[in-house]
Amino acid sequence: MTENGNRTETLNLLFDLDDTLIHCNKYFDLVIDQFADLVETWFASHKLTKEEIKKKQLELDLAGIHVHGFAAERFPESFAETYDHYSDLFGREPDPEERQRLLDLGYTVYDSEFELYPHVVDTLSRLRSEGHLISLYTGGVEKIQRAKVEKVNLGPFFEDRIFVAQHKNAEALERILTTMGFDRSRTWMIGNSLRTDIAPAVACGIGAVYIPPLSNWAFDLVDIPVGQSERLLRLESISQVPAALAGRRQHR
Repeated sequence: MTENGNRTETLNLLFDLDDTLIHCNKYFDLVIDQFADLVETWFASHKLTKEEIKKKQLELDLAGIHVHGFAAERFPESFAETYDHYSDLFGREPDPEERQRLLDLGYTVYDSEFELYPHVVDTLSRLRSEGHLISLYTGGVEKIQRAKVEKVNLGPFFEDRIFVAQHKNAEALERILTTMGFDRSRTWMIGNSLRTDIAPAVACGIGAVYIPPLSNWAFDLVDIPVGQSERLLRLESISQVPAALAGRRQHR
């Protein structure tokens, strides 16, 4: 029921996790800063800047995603590959201990104390109280993503509807929609990534709510043609989702 007592239409709502419900990019940025500090120190005689180091790491990280998806080892390996690149470039003999230190540093990001974005619990509680079916659809490694959900106590909202894809794309979303038998006219994807949340939703014929993150990751940025979907919303906060979706239903 709505606040004025009218019955609402039940919706199927798929929420992204990282940088939609919980902070994520900021933890990766902190670890990347530590990585750049180490490489800058080890290659000090070659006058590398942190910006150069970060640019090369990002290049190698993005290349790894296109091949391996969101595998856990992809991010740490980008540190080691960046180290190997500069070792080859400058003819410096790689130090196995330095390389291992970078790999270990990369893996520490998965142990971060992940923090909820503001209004997440209130918003999910309201949507659930209105009778909507809430699911989680996230990219990454199942064990890691489920551990994040447990850390921030969001599991009860999703129950057994937690979907994790190593390659988060239209094909993966299509499998979920088909398996769950969701009515696409009543299904929405809510997320912060144009590439992995919004573009696949548009391609699969469901609604999409784009909530830009506090900091953008280059991988997430793709163009969504204007007019490609009549059910595409841009909001500034997750707290705006219930009212925005209610407004769309009233104008159907």
